[in-house]
Amino acid sequence: MIKRVVLRQFRNHDKLQLQFHSNKAFIYGDNGKGKTSILEAIYYGSLTKSHRTTEDRFLIKNNTLFSNISITTDKHLYELVIEPFGKRMFVDKKAVHKTSDYVGGYHAIMFSPEDLELVKGIPSVRRQFLDIEMSQKDKSYLFVLSKYKQILKQRNALLKNLTLKDDLTFLKILSSQLSVVADQLIFQRTQFIEALNQAFKIHFTRFNKQDEVDIVYQPNTPLKTLERVLNEKKDKDIVTQTTNYGPHRDDFSLKLNKQDAKTHASQGQQRLMVLSLKLALLDLIKDKQKEVVLLLDDVLSELDDLKKQQLITHLPNEHQVIISGVSFYGNKKEIQAINLNEGDNEHGSNQQ
Repeated sequence: MIKRVVLRQFRNHDKLQLQFHSNKAFIYGDNGKGKTSILEAIYYGSLTKSHRTTEDRFLIKNNTLFSNISITTDKHLYELVIEPFGKRMFVDKKAVHKTSDYVGGYHAIMFSPEDLELVKGIPSVRRQFLDIEMSQKDKSYLFVLSKYKQILKQRNALLKNLTLKDDLTFLKILSSQLSVVADQLIFQRTQFIEALNQAFKIHFTRFNKQDEVDIVYQPNTPLKTLERVLNEKKDKDIVTQTTNYGPHRDDFSLKLNKQDAKTHASQGQQRLMVLSLKLALLDLIKDKQKEVVLLLDDVLSELDDLKKQQLITHLPNEHQVIISGVSFYGNKKEIQAINLNEGDNEHGSNQQ
């Protein structure tokens, strides 16, 4: 469980300290108080990336040189120094030089309004979701994914220097290597989505018993077929100078009553589907010793009172949950209330 968060020069926070004494907390305050930034910092402390931007420099407060995130859990102290051209990572005051060694020290799952893009957005958004969540859950997936990207980069570099008349022996070798790793990715993604789908259905039913939902994996090429496809389509790859087939073009869709939720689900239904998806991720964490935090940013704003109550009632007790919103909702005897409107730089130590 996260006990303490200290931010320095992060987004609009000059210096902020939060203390958590309950596994459920609600951070609330007026718009512009930096509620989302706090959850973003906790998420960044786990994954070394933001859910809002790909440019780390935007995390640094204007007119300052660096940002600092410090997260104290029951087990470890995680610290990151974010600078305009890089980041430094520390666990228990010891420098960690490889991101893969740092990521997932504690496991963060985030819901934010931007996550509706999982339903409405382009395939790359859904692939990123898969890669992030599977890498946190299983380091072996991160290893396979990194290996696939490395071979894919080699193949694409070669394609930029090939013509249809050149010797294609090395291209075939890379195609073979890529297909072997691709099958591992496709297999792991298939297993993950099947398990996620079962949990997803259960969580959605708690909000909506009338409709049926599904997650459908859409691999770009079926298992054990990529090498043949790459060899058959090599002319296209040479002309376009890129690899047009493989797991880097995979997708999945969310279904409502067997129809694509992108076009057949209302905004409210889409929101509940994404929320159920994030709650389902918790069920897939098999390592019970893992420190896990569920971050729910502005989750209640478009829910009616019944759905709000259902969500609060079904929040997991075995994992830490941190919610943000303009005003507090819930029972202050069960959920720690942290009011950012009080104007103090230290919050949470004595509030009930």
